[in-house]
Amino acid sequence: MVSEQHTIRDIFQSEHCQHFSPTEDNGSLSTQLSEAMGTVMDIDPRILDPLYNEINPEALNEIFTLDSTHQRTPEVIFSWHDHAIQVRQPGEIYITNEPLVPELDADLPLATEFAGAPFGSTDAITYEYAPTDDLGTEVVLAVTNAIGIDSQAVTERLADRINPDALNELFQPLADGTPRTNGYVSFGFEGYFVTVSGNGMVTIRSELGQLKEKGGNILVVGDVPSDVFDAERSYLMNDPDSTRYDLFALLDRSPTALQRQATPAQPPLNTVEIVDYQAAVRSTAAAVTSPQENVQITPISGTLTDLQTALIHSVALQEEYVRDDRPIDVQLYVDTLQPVVEATSTDIAMFLTPICRAVRGVRGLGYYTLPQDRDSFPMDEIESVFDATIELRVSERGPEQRWILPKTGYTTEWFPIIENR
Repeated sequence: MVSEQHTIRDIFQSEHCQHFSPTEDNGSLSTQLSEAMGTVMDIDPRILDPLYNEINPEALNEIFTLDSTHQRTPEVIFSWHDHAIQVRQPGEIYITNEPLVPELDADLPLATEFAGAPFGSTDAITYEYAPTDDLGTEVVLAVTNAIGIDSQAVTERLADRINPDALNELFQPLADGTPRTNGYVSFGFEGYFVTVSGNGMVTIRSELGQLKEKGGNILVVGDVPSDVFDAERSYLMNDPDSTRYDLFALLDRSPTALQRQATPAQPPLNTVEIVDYQAAVRSTAAAVTSPQENVQITPISGTLTDLQTALIHSVALQEEYVRDDRPIDVQLYVDTLQPVVEATSTDIAMFLTPICRAVRGVRGLGYYTLPQDRDSFPMDEIESVFDATIELRVSERGPEQRWILPKTGYTTEWFPIIENR
């Protein structure tokens, strides 16, 4: 496990950070920035050192040219007058009294070769570039090299994510050759977080790799047969090299059915707990089974709130492994959210949010299945709770999946579910 690190975004969430929103007819982004800095420093903006010395103002004005339909838009961070500044679309400005922009770290803005494995490397990849390089080309090459595909095979246009000309000009040296080195611009592209630094580095990291390292929660959805969900579970949870605590929440099947299902052989050191939510339609007698070695079965016969409490408690017990930096991976699998959706007295987002928070707290991975079409009613309510969505379908080629990654705004092509046995 990797210990939590101080990140760049931490300084923009501190009590010393001031936020400025754009208003109508208040000039260009660079003008708004100068006025905001004047307010923070309590001086006339006209006597500030030229913004041009730190960043190209015209490029800054042009860097945010995309419409609001993109889920992740660029952000620019740099230092000016010993203050750290963050600019987001549509002109949201954050200014702190931190004197320097920290180094790039693990929380910064990156797909993997999805069909090979659900998660790729958690490591960031860094490339050097020269001021004379075409940064757009460098970014595309860096990402395609990481994925292992030809540059002609990318599914997105870089121009749909960031203005390539503005990207080139943002941190170009001054006319006299003085470098601008104290800032960076980041954006999503092909499922990667891409960070271009003024100091001549392009850093990329997959959103999935970051999800694996930091922990998160994934909704698995589709109007498909149950065996397709079982195949996807096998695909997601198979990792023979890890020592895991697997927590299964059963809302629609018995432990017997789960244990009889063909699954990959678990390493002997793995611990498995089954939280069996015994709804009225499924009798306690039908749910009980003889526990296998390293398998604990916890029956829950109360309400959905009791189930929620039990899951949070079981996940939280694994926190000591994270705190002690022990090599154990926590994985939660909820066999179906359908009973939660159908419970009129339960707000599904309120049911899920504390569970998802607990999973992230131990840097685990949670998978939650919902046997409905992604365009159905509940999606609007619950998809925002999760860190990613996997959509399933059955086509002429057989069971397929595609991943929807909200932070980079990337959706993969459909690809086969490779069941691991």
